[in-house]
Amino acid sequence: MKQDKLIQLHQQQLRNFELARKNFKALGQVVYRKLSALDFHIALQYNPARMISTNANVAPEALKARPCFLCKEHMPPGQEGIPYGEHYHIFINPYPIFEKHFTVPSNTHSPQAIDNRFEDMLNLAFDFQDYTIFYNGPECGASAPDHFHFQMAPRHIMPLEEDTENRQLTDTLCRKEFYTISTLKEYLRKVLILKTGERRLLPGLFGQIRQIIGKYIPCQQEPMINLLCWYAQDQWTVCIFPRSARRPRQFYAEGEEKIMFSPGCVDMAGLIITPREEDFRRYNIPLLSDLFGQITAQPSAWQEIITQIKTL
Repeated sequence: MKQDKLIQLHQQQLRNFELARKNFKALGQVVYRKLSALDFHIALQYNPARMISTNANVAPEALKARPCFLCKEHMPPGQEGIPYGEHYHIFINPYPIFEKHFTVPSNTHSPQAIDNRFEDMLNLAFDFQDYTIFYNGPECGASAPDHFHFQMAPRHIMPLEEDTENRQLTDTLCRKEFYTISTLKEYLRKVLILKTGERRLLPGLFGQIRQIIGKYIPCQQEPMINLLCWYAQDQWTVCIFPRSARRPRQFYAEGEEKIMFSPGCVDMAGLIITPREEDFRRYNIPLLSDLFGQITAQPSAWQEIITQIKTL
């Protein structure tokens, strides 16, 4: 069983990989807090070890100047993985958010771009049904945008998974015989949710949605998106968060106005990772509404996107 191999890898690495053992042990000291909105909640995790990822310098010159930590030859001593298919290996993440947190980098040093990789994400979700698979776009939270990778987290930890089943939140945009596309109302950030049990439909549908999104949000290497996927009850759920910016203005501020908010998939899915205690204590729903409002798809762009989604 593939999932058994993950458990074996996790146990072996906690014995033999000192950096991971230290940081996974430190997860026992992280602190959680919950914020409630009208029909959903946001979870906060105070995790100082995540400062490296949150504050990562991803400017092109900085990436060129440092060795790529997802290339096998530059990984820390003791880090080992297991092969997945022909093009990937699976490793435990030595700077974890979750008690079981895996990274799935490409075997080759190639840019973070979802083109021709989306079906690999579907395969991972099917093969590891106890996990949510996620992809941070190169401008949307990826701390290694120069090396393609997915990440894996145990199911039912990020609030998004529960929220996608909440009828009070759900607004169905497009319902066809074999699939639905919906969004979540008043959710602080914009999201499209694609559900289907027909795998053959997913690449084409994702391609159409991605093309629509790309018309209305910033697009450099690819449209700015965060992407999550899981497989349960004989269907795939794919969540797409269109983005308008990498970080809000407060990230770059000085003094008391500064907030270390650099959201990736996990934050967009409702689990806010806070490496600084002052931010952890400061967050509330109005502040998060402001922060998310700066980096999610803007209202006029969002209206255009959902109008076109309804015509699929």
